[in-house]
Amino acid sequence: MNATGSRISSENLINDVIPKLKTVEFILDTKLRAIIANSKDASQRSRYEVLQQEFQLELMMIQMNLEHLLNRYADILQPAGKRPENTLLDLDDSEQVALNAVGNLYKKVSEFASQL
Repeated sequence: MNATGSRISSENLINDVIPKLKTVEFILDTKLRAIIANSKDASQRSRYEVLQQEFQLELMMIQMNLEHLLNRYADILQPAGKRPENTLLDLDDSEQVALNAVGNLYKKVSEFASQL
């Protein structure tokens, strides 16, 4: 992700941030959920459930702030072909924190998934 200062390009948002967020959601909704459901060891299941809650809380904060950003720039962030050329989007403080958190959460969840 290439958010500079308090801006991000529309292309970066669409082609980097959102796919990373979708990957995180997929891993949490499929792999981690399956591990919890199939875990025979109660302490391991408990550890994974706590981890799932931590990831979900972080994901919820990101989603709320990303939704705010997407709503603010809905006129710019249209489907391909209707979208204007790459545009710099100004971020408020919460959106900046959320976009930085996407990269961090993506890294943590990817590392977790690779250890499974």
